[in-house]
Amino acid sequence: MTDEFAKQVRRVIAETFNIDDDEITNQTTADDVDGWDSLAHTILMVRLQRNLKLTIPESLAANSQTVGALIEGLRQLHEKNKP
Repeated sequence: MTDEFAKQVRRVIAETFNIDDDEITNQTTADDVDGWDSLAHTILMVRLQRNLKLTIPESLAANSQTVGALIEGLRQLHEKNKP
């Protein structure tokens, strides 16, 4: 079974930082990615909001220490906001 939601999040991250999707794992942190600073993080959150059609709370954006934690937080938010 493929996880299309996780792939979508990873794709946005990869496009934001101009890296290959396969370089991003659940354990990836901002420190692992060149250029992932506070400004780039804000840009990433805006791109994720637009792509996923979600409003990402500041607490989720600021407290997700790994890509996996971010994906799970976004997934929960997505499920909660389904009609």
